[in-house]
Amino acid sequence: MQILTVSRQVGSYGDEIASKVAEKLGLEFLDRNGLHELAMTCDPEYMDACVMYEREHGPGFFERLFFDRPSYKSLFEALIFEQASRGNVVIVGRGAQVVLRDQPGVFCVYVVAPREIRIKRVETELACTRDKAEHYVAAYDRERANFIKAVFGKDPDDWSLYDLVFSTTHFTPDSATEVVVQAMTGMNRVSDQEGVRERFKSLGLAKRIEALVRKKMTSVVARHVEIVPESGGVVRLSGRVREKADKAKAEKIAAEYPGVTRVENDLKVTELSFGV
Repeated sequence: MQILTVSRQVGSYGDEIASKVAEKLGLEFLDRNGLHELAMTCDPEYMDACVMYEREHGPGFFERLFFDRPSYKSLFEALIFEQASRGNVVIVGRGAQVVLRDQPGVFCVYVVAPREIRIKRVETELACTRDKAEHYVAAYDRERANFIKAVFGKDPDDWSLYDLVFSTTHFTPDSATEVVVQAMTGMNRVSDQEGVRERFKSLGLAKRIEALVRKKMTSVVARHVEIVPESGGVVRLSGRVREKADKAKAEKIAAEYPGVTRVENDLKVTELSFGV
């Protein structure tokens, strides 16, 4: 099983490389249409957030005031794990390199190029003026970085997130594809492929439940609630809440979620009190 995440700067050929690697290795290429299908399975109240996920659109200043980060983060993580559970896929952008980093069978690539080269490529591709190309590059770089930082609290330029950081300064999309394919060929292969798929499915389920708990109980109450999958539909709640009633409510929400057979509630109650 091979799973490739491709993060890219606009004008770096990242999208083209992702598509070509998928074709060459016979992997499923999850383009925006595939992501849209998954996003449409979201809770209707999350539709605006899912549109941001599809477009990699980071929230502006005023949007951030209302951006329920903990629940959105859990939701986006669920979508990424669900994509990965298909096995043999190429996932482009959207924080997949953060969520899937160090997971078995996953190879993370960051495709970059100097800004001047990217501007010239965009100018040629879009047949536009240099000023428009500069604006396009700056806007896309900003939006994608804002998305990763706002949702996952990570800097996409953190090279520790990747197995390969690749500059296409002196490469065509075809020659760059060969480099990525060669790098993936040398990675350690997963022996228990079905086990890994099931692991990703379980993680996706746990994150769906986590998003629901954080939404229904509000981020203030459930910000520190985490849900970890065990075997056989068992999920474990960990972290902390403020009151015993919150602990019971979180357990009830998780227990009623389809596919859950049992809940192990390890939540800690802080029961903070204030007085003189």
